[in-house]
Amino acid sequence: MTADRSNLAKRLKLLLIESSPLIEKYTAEVCPDCIDVCCRQKHGLYRESDIRYLQALDIAVPLRDADRPLDGTCEAMGPRGCILPRWLRPFKCTWYFCEPLLAALNRGPQKKARQIAAMMQKMINDYQDLSTDN
Repeated sequence: MTADRSNLAKRLKLLLIESSPLIEKYTAEVCPDCIDVCCRQKHGLYRESDIRYLQALDIAVPLRDADRPLDGTCEAMGPRGCILPRWLRPFKCTWYFCEPLLAALNRGPQKKARQIAAMMQKMINDYQDLSTDN
């Protein structure tokens, strides 16, 4: 494991931690009233890039329930949202914004929306850099 990859993963983790309260302001508004929850087991599975990120942090990949239906609600979904800290979730769980969530962002203060968008772009760039075989 190179120091560069480890530093990149640490930077990504910090971005995920810093962005979480900003994103959760909107998910707290939108998600409790949702009747078609998008947090499905199949979306909460760790992909190769997620595994590389966690390995760079020297963190074990959380085990998932192989018997759980893929179209069922994600096993990490608790009564108030995801029980995993954002930095430990598969990245798809952070970058996916459903239509009602996007609408809430558009209705809210645009400075905050731009801040989230800028952080998301940095995360995407870091995530992609971690995914390469450099």
